[in-house]
Formats: sequence, structure tokens, C-alpha cells
Amino acid sequence: MPKMLVLTDNETATGFRLAGIEVRESDSQNAQKVLNEIILSNDYGLVVVDESLIPDPNKSSERIMRGRDLPVLLNMPSLGAAFTESDDSTEYMKALVRDTIGFDVKMD
Repeated sequence: MPKMLVLTDNETATGFRLAGIEVRESDSQNAQKVLNEIILSNDYGLVVVDESLIPDPNKSSERIMRGRDLPVLLNMPSLGAAFTESDDSTEYMKALVRDTIGFDVKMD
């Protein structure tokens, strides 16, 4: 059965792992190479790609995806794209966690 995987950066990966989702980490310089390896593995039915790594994974992977139905590539807005410099993303995430699980989690 095909699986799901998220390709994202180191900081964002932790949240997906806590949710039980399989993750591959990369930086923007190596992301296309990592994505190509994921595609060629034939292990995944859905690959969610952080747009801060690869803005348009479907376009950048057209050649390697030729003749393939899977995996479906889905780009995901990065957390950084959701906030401007004046927004406090840390406070937002703390409030989201607190509202979801009922208490604060502090990680050092």
C-alpha cells in the first residue's frame, strides 16, 4: 500500500513527526535531489513538499514523473510564508498547541 511522506525543513519536521507522519528533511539546495530519490523509490502515493524548499514540485519533477501516476506531489505553504515579520509565529504556535492539547509544551 502506498504511503504518505512530507518533505520539509528541519524545524517543521518535528511537528509532522509528532503527528505520526513520515518525514524526510532537506534544505533548499538538496531538496530536488531528495525528491527525485523519493519518487524513484516507488514507496509513496502522496508526497507533500514544503514550498520553501521547492516552490512548484510538479513542474520541477515533470521529467522524472513522466509515465508515472504516483506519487501525487502536493505543495504545502511553509510556516514562514504564513507570517510576516511583525507577526509572532511562536506565540501563534504556542496558542495552537495549548488550545489543542490543553496545556503548554516547552522545549529547550
